[in-house]
Amino acid sequence: MRHSTLACCLILIIQGCAALKPYPDSSLSGEDGTCQRWFENIESTLNEYDLNDPETVRITGFPHLRVNRFLASMGERTTSTEAFAEWLEQMRQLDSTGKKLELANLPASAMRQLVSKMPLEGSFEQALEHCGKRLNQLSLNNPEHKQRLLEQAQVPDAYQSWKRIVGLYPLAHYAAVIGIDRLHRELDAGFKIPLAKLPQQGTLIRYSPPHSNPLSFEHIGAMLSSAYDNPLGIPHLTSLQLQQLLEHFAPVWEIDTRNDTDKIGAVGLDGDKQPRIDINQATTYVAHGYARWHGKVVLQLIYQIWLPAREKTGMLDLYGGPLDSLIWRVTLSPEGVPIAFDSVHACGCYYLLFPSQGYRAVPPKDGAEPVLSPKSITSISPGHRLVLRLQSRTHYLQQVSFVGDTSRSYMFQDLEQLRSLPMPNGGKRSLYDQDGIIDASERTERFLLWPYGIASPGAMRQWGTHAIAFIGRRHFDDPFLLENLLDTK
Repeated sequence: MRHSTLACCLILIIQGCAALKPYPDSSLSGEDGTCQRWFENIESTLNEYDLNDPETVRITGFPHLRVNRFLASMGERTTSTEAFAEWLEQMRQLDSTGKKLELANLPASAMRQLVSKMPLEGSFEQALEHCGKRLNQLSLNNPEHKQRLLEQAQVPDAYQSWKRIVGLYPLAHYAAVIGIDRLHRELDAGFKIPLAKLPQQGTLIRYSPPHSNPLSFEHIGAMLSSAYDNPLGIPHLTSLQLQQLLEHFAPVWEIDTRNDTDKIGAVGLDGDKQPRIDINQATTYVAHGYARWHGKVVLQLIYQIWLPAREKTGMLDLYGGPLDSLIWRVTLSPEGVPIAFDSVHACGCYYLLFPSQGYRAVPPKDGAEPVLSPKSITSISPGHRLVLRLQSRTHYLQQVSFVGDTSRSYMFQDLEQLRSLPMPNGGKRSLYDQDGIIDASERTERFLLWPYGIASPGAMRQWGTHAIAFIGRRHFDDPFLLENLLDTK
């Protein structure tokens, strides 16, 4: 087991206790006290059933709030009461989303017990919102609460330092330099060949997004402009606006296909609660996020595909195994023009950066692992899409080009659905374990690469847990990632 060591057990015990630590003001009474105790009861029940979703991080002492790396970075902007209130509300919404998904995975009997203890009439969702907002109001004018939140609303990195100590990381990192250079040369090779001339091992299958009317950059810019009107300057869009943008920038996946392991599909669970990919339902999972860009907050559109496996070439293949997945991300300027595109496999491996017109990749400012930036991508003309060519078996991204819009081939699903999937015999569970990793996707490479401090290298993992560098520390959801890796030409 991954957490069989004494050190990991102690960490889990400490985290479990921290999640149950009472609200900072233990003297709450009346409805405030009822809400406080109800939230603590929810947390206790989720702990009892090991259902703490790791995509967002609980804040010790505030059972109605959670944080991610982006919101943690926004604490510095809470200088006004209005900005602090907006920050609290965003963290409350993160918690509400997380709780709903976790509670959907509870046994029905446990959920009925929580419903019976609701502090007010109405739906469970209404109670979460009502109580969360009441507790936020208590913190709004409480300097002690604000100070505690600024200190504690942080996300730990996805690296295990003890592995680097035991594994003699200062020496191991020299081997990583050689391996990374070799890998970058391999990944870069395809980008030096035009799309039409790339070698094939099988049949090219192209997956296109649902048909949609293209948007002009003027329309996108106007849409985003009004979305920034809030105290933290976060571009809050309506569900319809997000859908329009996700459809507009959706890529075409072109995969060199030898067998079923090279086909994309929908994620589900089998009778043994193990993940399976239904290749009869070509699916792209979508989400959105935010990044920091030279004083501004910028919108990111996220697209993820899943394949049944990275087919092994033999017994000595360290990198093959069940499940494979690729993430493509588009980062938009406040004016609605792409700043950059980047990609990573769901293991956190094979990170690639594609600056947009007017930008260039630069060496990392922190001196960590170099980043491969094979090419720049110029502005996309209306009616055209990016086509992403994937290699057979490894599913490496080989080339990025343009293609005229094509007929519908894949469907969209919300990435959040993977945090609560139906099981054949009833009930639900997350695709991921409590550490954010899919154990069924473990790779043999973990026995070789553990000294670099990444849990189970090569295994597929959940959003928010992607460590993407063996040298140094780097995360795919770091809000300052592109600011540190890009510069203007």
